[in-house]
Amino acid sequence: MIVCPQCRQVNEEESQLCVRCGHSLEPGPVQLMPVKRTETERPTIEIRTPKPPSPWRAILVIGVLVLGVVGAGVWVLFRPNPCRGTNFTSTNFGYCLIVPEGWKAEEAKFGSSVTLDQFSIPSQAVTVLVEAVDLSNGTSLQQFADVVRAKDEQSGLSPGTPSDTSVDGAPARQWDLSVTTDTGTAYQVREVVVVKDDVGWRFTLNDLAESFDEHTGPFEEMLRSFRFR
Repeated sequence: MIVCPQCRQVNEEESQLCVRCGHSLEPGPVQLMPVKRTETERPTIEIRTPKPPSPWRAILVIGVLVLGVVGAGVWVLFRPNPCRGTNFTSTNFGYCLIVPEGWKAEEAKFGSSVTLDQFSIPSQAVTVLVEAVDLSNGTSLQQFADVVRAKDEQSGLSPGTPSDTSVDGAPARQWDLSVTTDTGTAYQVREVVVVKDDVGWRFTLNDLAESFDEHTGPFEEMLRSFRFR
């Protein structure tokens, strides 16, 4: 049997036309009529209202920001002060130290562009110079020491054997050298160099040879009290 695609009438197997509506029963494309439903039979389309964002998210974000600000403020207020207990803070370089009693701190200008920190005893020949220079990234202590010693040799001085020491916990190298002027005055020099955060530091004690040993003690006290800022 053949079911009419138009009216759903059952026809004999050999029928070419529907006995009820006359629709062709020949094989071919079939177009089905849409299903008709009443208003009550139609499925309900539900449109859900988007869920509002949780207020706790905003509170959490604000809380994290507040904690960050408070933490930064506490760190600034209570961080250890490296210069606590010292009596001199450099305006030229990032350090502080204790100036020995009887010594005077001042700036020393060399030419029009070089300014160093100088410590001295009034009316005496002894001076201590502090200098800091920017280095190429990754410059080692040995490389910086070699440069300073080369400059000493270019000035006609003969640097002595270097030895290891430290400044504010950072490895340092030191050596002595001496020079005699044309008038026969003998001077003694001690140099200490250190590298910290790609900055090369140079500390130089200059004194008459006859009083050099007397002033190496205060010089070493200055280096022990030295603090990087």
